[in-house]
Amino acid sequence: MRGEFEMIKPVLKMDVIVDFRSQGVWCKLPYPGHKQGCPNYGKKKGCPPFTKKIHDIIETPFFLSIQSFDLEKHAKKMKEKHPNWTDKQCRNLLYWQKSVIKRLKDESYQFARTQGDNFVVLEVPEANGVQVFETCKKVGILLDKNPGKIVYKVMIIGKNKEK
Repeated sequence: MRGEFEMIKPVLKMDVIVDFRSQGVWCKLPYPGHKQGCPNYGKKKGCPPFTKKIHDIIETPFFLSIQSFDLEKHAKKMKEKHPNWTDKQCRNLLYWQKSVIKRLKDESYQFARTQGDNFVVLEVPEANGVQVFETCKKVGILLDKNPGKIVYKVMIIGKNKEK
């Protein structure tokens, strides 16, 4: 897949790969500037350990909502604008991630509304135990774990089980 796009793809329950052992574990992994992992862990409502398992929240039908972003193109534009910046600075998610997530949320919630009042969006499916990379792979969408060119953001839409 190349370029930027939005996609809503129906998926079967059996295609949603879940591993509850990892729910919140990735959040605690250190990454540059965050030795203790994500600063939202244990603080933000939509983050572990406050989140529920996917199958406790939603039921079929399930839909993957995907938004792509051309990070390579963005980095080139930033380099033209800021010639002294490093490649890492040009790719910094502070300059692009919020707008991509906003587009994905808008698309996801708009689609959920077309399905009826009883549909909800899991904005961070990993927080609900979903193995996003494996789920996408199972339905033919290959995501790069260390994207250099195209970045994908994924949300899951399903029927609200709690209503």
